[in-house]
Amino acid sequence: MFLILRFLMAFGVTSLYVNSPVILAEITSKEYRSIYCFAFKNGFTLGYVLMPLIAWLIPDWFWLQLIFTLPWLSLLCAFWILPETPRWLLTHGKFDELERLLLLAAKKNGKDMKQARIEISDFISYHSQKDHSEKVATILDLLSPKMRKNTINIFFCWFINSYIYYALSWNTNDLAGDPYWNFFISGAVELPEVFVFIFLCRYIGNRLGLVIANVLSGICLIGMVCAPSDMVRLTIVLAMSGKFFCSGAFDTEYVYTPEIFPTVLRNVALGSSSTVARIGALIAPFIHQLADVTYPWVPMAIPGGLSILSGLLVLLLPETKGKILPDTLEEGEKFFAKQEPVHHLSSVDGTKKQEIELKKPVDMEGLNKEVTKL
Repeated sequence: MFLILRFLMAFGVTSLYVNSPVILAEITSKEYRSIYCFAFKNGFTLGYVLMPLIAWLIPDWFWLQLIFTLPWLSLLCAFWILPETPRWLLTHGKFDELERLLLLAAKKNGKDMKQARIEISDFISYHSQKDHSEKVATILDLLSPKMRKNTINIFFCWFINSYIYYALSWNTNDLAGDPYWNFFISGAVELPEVFVFIFLCRYIGNRLGLVIANVLSGICLIGMVCAPSDMVRLTIVLAMSGKFFCSGAFDTEYVYTPEIFPTVLRNVALGSSSTVARIGALIAPFIHQLADVTYPWVPMAIPGGLSILSGLLVLLLPETKGKILPDTLEEGEKFFAKQEPVHHLSSVDGTKKQEIELKKPVDMEGLNKEVTKL
């Protein structure tokens, strides 16, 4: 019964954590995408730092489990509050629902509703005449000739970061000092990390941010191996620094992965990447035990070196800073080839710098301006 319930819980939690950044990436503009997607992590971090305090106050496992579970019921309200994203509605030909959502966005943003209705109606009329019978994207499309190298690259990045993240998280009991405080500090380092990487990735881009996080995380792990065993504080500082940069890499992956894959593949790409990451988390405790049968430096030094390698491989992926997200498989393949794809629709979020490129040889300037405002 315990294993069945754990499976159902993992199914729900993973689905929620995968879908949330996808929705954020599709409804926010290129200007504010990183801010929203990184700030989303603060909820996770808050729960992380509160857990040791609650566990210290309530040592009984039954009541502890109950307290950790009941707040999830509040998320049921998402069914009535959260709308579908405009990008998904457009690529799947659900134009009636798209029109209602765009009009709602126009109303909330204080736009001229009469003009908005005209522009949105023209926009939808044009796209309703296009072929929206594109096949349903699957994980096999991630391995198409034009995408497979980048897919494997991002999978490797997720795998190694997941291993390091959970290895350092579960390693807190092996560190000297109170395990409750060690666990709290391990989570607390993620609070400043979110703000640091929000501004870092905003100015240098998510790709370079991911490179820096991976490389520095690997250096910290190798530093833990090189640190003398009697220098406990140095070991803790290096472990927490590694957790800081690894967490930054993990957060950046959640923002960067939805950006480089098109709308029709975005959920599949992030979901499969998260699945690969769980493999890294799964083997983390077993690799940790290799120190007992090989050498003490193996569980940290090898992943540290692989993290540095992963960071360098990320440089082969496309840059997303200042780019509008691709929607179709064709646009996604052009994006991976570092070409400028033609996009259907920018995000409907009230910012002013979005662009829409249409292949229709008529004057669409008024439509472009209005949907850009929306």
